[in-house]
Amino acid sequence: MARSAALKTPALSPSTDLKIGVPKVQPPARAGADRASRPNANDSPRAVVVREKLRESGTLVSRVSTDIMRTMAGGLIYCVDGGGTKSRARLVDAAGTSLAESEGGPCNPSTGFDRAVATFNALWRQCAAAAGLDAEELGGIVLSIGAAGFYVPAARSRFLAAIPQFAKTVASSDGYAALIGAGSGKPCGLINIGTGVAGHRLWPSGVSVQRDAWGWLGGDRGSGAWLGRKALRHTLSVIDGIRPPDGLSERVLASAGGRVRLTEMLAGMTPDGLAALAPFVLDEGVPRAMEIRRRGIEHLTDLVRVLDIGDGDTLYAVGGLADVFAPCVGKRLGHAFALPQGDAMHGCYLLAAGRAPAERVIGEVVA
Repeated sequence: MARSAALKTPALSPSTDLKIGVPKVQPPARAGADRASRPNANDSPRAVVVREKLRESGTLVSRVSTDIMRTMAGGLIYCVDGGGTKSRARLVDAAGTSLAESEGGPCNPSTGFDRAVATFNALWRQCAAAAGLDAEELGGIVLSIGAAGFYVPAARSRFLAAIPQFAKTVASSDGYAALIGAGSGKPCGLINIGTGVAGHRLWPSGVSVQRDAWGWLGGDRGSGAWLGRKALRHTLSVIDGIRPPDGLSERVLASAGGRVRLTEMLAGMTPDGLAALAPFVLDEGVPRAMEIRRRGIEHLTDLVRVLDIGDGDTLYAVGGLADVFAPCVGKRLGHAFALPQGDAMHGCYLLAAGRAPAERVIGEVVA
């Protein structure tokens, strides 16, 4: 039976660190690392590249581990965090050591299929080039991707068929990858507040629940796209004479290039386009902007409540708007947000390495 959603944990401390992500700490080189990492005549070209990357990061590679090195060189994991506005990728070895990273634009196949494929391909080319690999040679490389819009089965299948075919593919929603990364695969709860919004919880049994993530048309309440849509609707009401002009409507109109260009902006609107209007809502002190922010906080608070987070449960907040809204949500709930232990790409790595349960979403919030 589900526990009561009422929370009684201590109030959020003002000093709570909500910075998203974990600083990368490079281990110091141990004695003999240069000698141990010299190439072996029997090493494959990819093994030589990986060995050199590990040497640069200070990771000791023993001469007696040539066979292990070959396995690692043939077992790289390409981790992708496909977001609604920004996407990131990291190429790691079997131990999780980062060999290359890259950043790009939106990768949501349910709202912009061609753009998502183009973003993915660009991310891979950048990582392959940085790691000194041939982007066309995919044998032995595992793709682990968590992407926005993967909750739509048709879009997900079509996307995975359109991108380069790696040796193996592990796919999940972007929110689940973030959940696994934040808690290092352990049971926890998470809200992902970015272009879209999703609430996730992982139970000890390995099953999880996802709430919202319905997309920008009917869901994602409290997200960047939701904030932008509210600002846009307010501006249209001002143009129609229903509401008086204010700072919020003026900034939206200016971003569109004026009233004449507004129709063009509406015709080509995308979730990330709406999210680009969110800063106007966050910056303005006019009553309408403050009301939109208040409603967003209410929606996000309700989202956490349906995850049934108890006093002893760890709760994380990630995404571009986490620093803005998480303190307010935590204060309302009386439950502090913890600092994530890793990012969504780390979650992708754990999923591919078998160190975290694959995404198994259930329909009801039950323990």
